[in-house]
Amino acid sequence: MLHDLLAAPPTRWRTDWSTDGESPSGHWDWVVAMATAEVDGRLVALSGGSDQAVRAWDAATGEALGEAVTGHWGTALATMTLQGRPLVLSSGTDMTVRVWDLAAGRPSGEPLRGFEDKVEAVATTVVDGRPVAVTATGSALGLADPAVRIWDLTTRRPIGAPLTGHADAVCAVTTTTLHGRAVAVTAGNDATVRIWDLATQSQLGAALTGHTDAIWAIATTVLDGRAVAVTSSDDSTLRVWDLAAGAPLGTPLTGHTAGVETVTTTVLDGRPVAVSGSWDQTVRIWDLATGAQVGPELAFPAQVQALTATPDGRLLVGYDRGVAALSAMDAVKD
Repeated sequence: MLHDLLAAPPTRWRTDWSTDGESPSGHWDWVVAMATAEVDGRLVALSGGSDQAVRAWDAATGEALGEAVTGHWGTALATMTLQGRPLVLSSGTDMTVRVWDLAAGRPSGEPLRGFEDKVEAVATTVVDGRPVAVTATGSALGLADPAVRIWDLTTRRPIGAPLTGHADAVCAVTTTTLHGRAVAVTAGNDATVRIWDLATQSQLGAALTGHTDAIWAIATTVLDGRAVAVTSSDDSTLRVWDLAAGAPLGTPLTGHTAGVETVTTTVLDGRPVAVSGSWDQTVRIWDLATGAQVGPELAFPAQVQALTATPDGRLLVGYDRGVAALSAMDAVKD
């Protein structure tokens, strides 16, 4: 049982709930994306699968909420509140980004269209008072050049021309604030990280290099007052980047024995940490101040392809066809 596996010493994590493909309300193929949103005062966990379904769960209990949204491979998920309505955006291989009203349980307006390749990643933010989505595409299906696009979520139309620079598929995008300005951070198969000013639609500084293989995921946080990004790569490492300096912080985080598919950030015991999931079937936690792994790895019965953290510090893990919610039982020691 997953509960027995994760709750046993020396792992100091409790499995609050878990589901897998044996459940009629669960995914029947890989879980590849996770996100959270608040709906009517309740925290909701969202999972996207390669079974072409996006599912919603009560983040506290694991209860399935409503019917799955089907017919669209939710390879990436992002959430936003627009005009008081909680929305989830899902990107997929059908070359669209669909927008769903979580409270109503139905589509919200038209999808984002006009892509020429699979939409690998999507993120949301606000630029000069305007809610936007940032999408990442390119060459995964070999149909178009890699590109990053900004979309007005009110009109569902692109803003400006595509942001170009990546030499291969752009697999990851996130948004943050740098010097008071909204920026996107992107990465992909060309093993580079790029920072974009979303107001001016221009790249900030040179591409950040160091990984030796494709970068699959990015997460951002604040470390000692600095905006930083954490990237996970097929080279089995994670790297931490100072976004203002445009430079790496410390040495690569090593320990995984296969490609690192996903990463998120949270605060554990008062310190900022990164949490990574890998094809080696483990989740590992990293102290971002020291670069050291915190506690032993958490072993899963299958590869881990999706992670996110809740506002109260729990972890939501997508592994094989399952989703698990974990809580720290006490302080995890080095």
